[in-house]
Amino acid sequence: MMRAAVLHGFGDLRVEEVPDPVPGPTDVVIDVARVQPSVTECMLIAGEPVALHGRLADALAAGPARFGGHEFCGVVRTVGAAVRDVAVGDRVTAVETIVCGRCPACLRGRSDACLAPEFIGFTRPGAFAEQVVVPASCVVPVPAGVSAAAAAAVQPLAGALHAHALAAVQPGETMLIIGAGVMGLLALQVARRGNAGLVIITGRSPAKLALAARYGADLVVDAAADDVWPAVREATGGIGVDVVIETAGGPPEAGLAGVATFESAARCVRRGGRVVMVSVLPDRVPAPLGLLRERSVSLLHPRSGAGGYSPGGGVFDHALRLVARGDIDVESLITHQLSGIEEVPKAVDITRNKTAHGAINPAQVDLTGGWEQPWNS
Repeated sequence: MMRAAVLHGFGDLRVEEVPDPVPGPTDVVIDVARVQPSVTECMLIAGEPVALHGRLADALAAGPARFGGHEFCGVVRTVGAAVRDVAVGDRVTAVETIVCGRCPACLRGRSDACLAPEFIGFTRPGAFAEQVVVPASCVVPVPAGVSAAAAAAVQPLAGALHAHALAAVQPGETMLIIGAGVMGLLALQVARRGNAGLVIITGRSPAKLALAARYGADLVVDAAADDVWPAVREATGGIGVDVVIETAGGPPEAGLAGVATFESAARCVRRGGRVVMVSVLPDRVPAPLGLLRERSVSLLHPRSGAGGYSPGGGVFDHALRLVARGDIDVESLITHQLSGIEEVPKAVDITRNKTAHGAINPAQVDLTGGWEQPWNS
């Protein structure tokens, strides 16, 4: 038996003993070293009506459910009989999206449009546990020099890379990043190492805005004190920015900005520009669609999980390389670190209420899981 977090109902997450995971022939079992709850997981645990809420509600109607834990790293404990490319003792993380490999989209080489995907921590047990079983095809090796803390935090960086790629930022294009939380600050670092020219970022926390300046923002706007549009108008000669990356929207009770940032994005983007919505909004919200349509603005939503833009590597591999060579700093965003599986519910509370706790990155839980620290070999 091992210990794992079990959701007994919305808002009722408990750590209990559960059976050890058993791998199939193409699976691996990983001893979890670090895990962090995602903001989306925290919203779903609280019962917010965001993506996959209906599926979770159905699962809970049938009884307690294992839920959460797709942002993690660990050490391979066991491999299935058919696994060839993963070995016991490897330090790894995993992509949360598991494609079926059998539907028409997968068979045509478009697994990003899989008709029946599974998601680690959402539709199957995740790493809110001492061990997790995942398909070997989802495993991503962690390069030397990347700490467990950084490896567990790499999934949001992969999301920032997806957003930047989707925006197709051309050399010198101007960008506004709305929100100076973990996704906004990662998007800023990616922009600074990509094609972006002038980069503006907005936020409400002085500490986070100071980090934004450190990471190379050209203009930092305190959204708590100033209207964003006048600052954008002045910086762009009245044109507006080419690209807006919106990362701050969501339930105000969780310290997020509601839908006001969506309105701000629509006002600040130039005619014919692009708005990339990274934040997770409720299923049905008011939206400035008339303004976007009148100005021919493209509204984009980045994909999650794996995916690559080169035959030579996927987004997770690239994200880990950026961290390994020091191009992207994720560790300075980790403000809260807890120890032991029993602290998962507390980590969820901190992450859901990051503003109240002064957190930037989701709170991390250290389970050790055989991962020796420091690892610089």
